[in-house]
Amino acid sequence: MKKLVSYVFLFISIVVQAQKIDTTLVKLESALQKAETDSLKVEALIKLAEYQKKRDYNKVIVYCNQIHEILDLANYDTRLQRAKAYSNSGIYKRRKSDYSGALKDYYAAEKIYIKINDTVQLSTIYHNIAFVYRIKKEHQKSIRLFKKAITINLANKRYKNLANNYSMMSACYKNSKQIDSSFYVLDKAIHYFELSDYEEGKQQAIANKASLYSIQKEYDKALHIYLEYLKYTRLINKKRSIIKTLSNIANIYLRTNDYDKALIYANDSIEMAISEDTKQYLLNAYKIRSKIYKAMKKYDLAFNDIEKYNKIDKEINSIKKTRELKALEILNEYEKKQLKDSLIKARERKLLSIQIKNQKLQSKLYIIIMVIVITVLLLIIYFSYKRLKKDQVTSEITTVNENNLPSFDTQGISTKKPQELSNKELQQSVQLVINQLKNDQEIEEEKINLLRKNIKKLNNKYLKRLKAMHPELTKTDVEICSLIKVGLSRSEIAHVRNTSLEAVKSTKFRLKKKLGLTKDDSLNNYLLKL
Repeated sequence: MKKLVSYVFLFISIVVQAQKIDTTLVKLESALQKAETDSLKVEALIKLAEYQKKRDYNKVIVYCNQIHEILDLANYDTRLQRAKAYSNSGIYKRRKSDYSGALKDYYAAEKIYIKINDTVQLSTIYHNIAFVYRIKKEHQKSIRLFKKAITINLANKRYKNLANNYSMMSACYKNSKQIDSSFYVLDKAIHYFELSDYEEGKQQAIANKASLYSIQKEYDKALHIYLEYLKYTRLINKKRSIIKTLSNIANIYLRTNDYDKALIYANDSIEMAISEDTKQYLLNAYKIRSKIYKAMKKYDLAFNDIEKYNKIDKEINSIKKTRELKALEILNEYEKKQLKDSLIKARERKLLSIQIKNQKLQSKLYIIIMVIVITVLLLIIYFSYKRLKKDQVTSEITTVNENNLPSFDTQGISTKKPQELSNKELQQSVQLVINQLKNDQEIEEEKINLLRKNIKKLNNKYLKRLKAMHPELTKTDVEICSLIKVGLSRSEIAHVRNTSLEAVKSTKFRLKKKLGLTKDDSLNNYLLKL
């Protein structure tokens, strides 16, 4: 039985220990160990810083310093990662009540985001700078910056960030005694936290409502919300929220005259604020406890807490630090103006460069178009000239024939009878029709018949000699030889005889055999030399 009980206790202790392990942190640290390149290492460190700033924010500055060490030696565009590191280190410094250091880091990040034109990340910087002004009680300036962040996040549908903007801005309205406006923006925050399914932010916004109920003296409602939120923050180990909530609960018990409970929560808040080294929350806790001691008539203890309060207040809210913040703000505005002017000039130079390039391209395009146009015109002139020359040759031949021949009708047929024409006239008449054939002109049948007769008459002696040498030649063979003799091609012979090319080819083949010519001998050469 004892062994069974011991096993049960052992099992319970293992389960409890397992529950204490932060699985998200383990995954993030594992990603850092596995990172092979500088860029991946920096990304892993940024995620760790983002996660730890709500839990163990003292580790945030360690991660940020590691990031800057890597980026100082990196050989890629590090601007975005450096800006994120500045943003996280700014949050750390703000929580350490180093408001000048926080603003320096925020302004450094802001300049980078302006340079790379990243308006989305700028919204986060506006939110963080607004937070500093809220702590410094410059509420109108803070509200103006929160609204700039809201405009960007609303346009980009970043509902979680939008909810954070509304939630943090509610305190500005509360401290300006605009309670209705504070309730309104908190309702907006809760709506957008639900829309983005972010339970942690939603619980914080509800807790912020409790401070408004406290102002309206609805202490029971406020206390119930604070106690529920304390349970939640302890469950997720959100240390700063635990410290702040302990102080708020102490303040509620103080107002309801339950001093013993008030002192317990105030002591817990002070103890935890000291261990976490968060001066702003420690300042608030000392102030509340001094009031508790005063209500309990423990004036020495109350005075002691007031002295501690004044010492911390002097450290974080001295005139010197206020002036430093103002100087930083003025310097940042001046540098931002210079940066924007340089970006505008760079943009103008880029536009001018683009215009010059466009002008050069246009000039090149005009030259190309002109070359094409001139080339086309030259081609048109060249082919027109060739056509004109051809027409002139045809015209000259026609003119010569018209001048030299006795007379021809409109169809090119001589008005004289064939027997009345001289050899020269016959030759000219034949040549005219041959030229028309070679120019693919339409020739009437009557004209072709006359051509066949004139060729026969012109080559009369030649044909008699051919017939004497080769008596076996037929009438068709003789005519083909006659047409070859005057220089007609195979297709022209086919045209004149009104037959096919194949028929002409076949006839010429037979002719070569009849004339005793070999395959390699030329029929045309033989007939021309005869």
